[in-house]
Amino acid sequence: MTARAVIIDDELPARQRLGRLIREGLGERVTVVGEASDGEAGLALIEQEGPDLAFVDVQMPGMDGIAMVAHILAPAPYVIFTTAHDRYALHAFDAGAIDYLLKPFDAARLAKAVARAESLGMRARAEEVLAPLRSSLNSPRPLADRLPVSVSGRTLLVPVAEISHCVVEHELVTVHTLKGSHTTDFTLAALEARLDTTRFFRAHRALLVNLDHVAVIDDMAGGRAVLVTHAGERLVVSRQSSRRLRQLLQV
Repeated sequence: MTARAVIIDDELPARQRLGRLIREGLGERVTVVGEASDGEAGLALIEQEGPDLAFVDVQMPGMDGIAMVAHILAPAPYVIFTTAHDRYALHAFDAGAIDYLLKPFDAARLAKAVARAESLGMRARAEEVLAPLRSSLNSPRPLADRLPVSVSGRTLLVPVAEISHCVVEHELVTVHTLKGSHTTDFTLAALEARLDTTRFFRAHRALLVNLDHVAVIDDMAGGRAVLVTHAGERLVVSRQSSRRLRQLLQV
């Protein structure tokens, strides 16, 4: 039986090379059914295609590979991480990944990883394999009551409770609060890793929302939603994240 696979990597040459290695060396065993260039698109692709196997780059802008995998809804594919950095590979492996490919990997290393996935039952074992990773990333990670934000050579200690949302704007992350907005050196992924995930929700690849500030959830066409804050701001949630939000809130 041929395994259906997806490739999720922000670098086009890396996706092309992996696709070629699969076609040339594993064409009778693995078929690539789709590609995505970021975590948000990767989640949508997995939901759409329902693959048996997913090759996921660890380092991607916005939602990185490890955070993306933690958000995959069941039934999940078997995941093989790819990375150019040993420390990211080891982190992924320790977090529950069965295997990873360290770039630049060759056809023999790829074949070994796929053979291991096949021997473990691939998709039949995916939920079991991902459980430690999901538990690690989805558990609350409370931050101190204040978030340090550098502004014009000074460090502001912004009360976390006052943060309504954090958004990527012109490649920089802006922290919006009840009293104003501040540009920060944090990436959105770094903020998500530091903030309490029971309060801050990843609405899409460029938006993190404090659910304590949400007053209304409006449904939109196509399965998306809009979060209306107490201050009246309307924040659009992607279709994939809207589904996760409804599951989280049980609505």
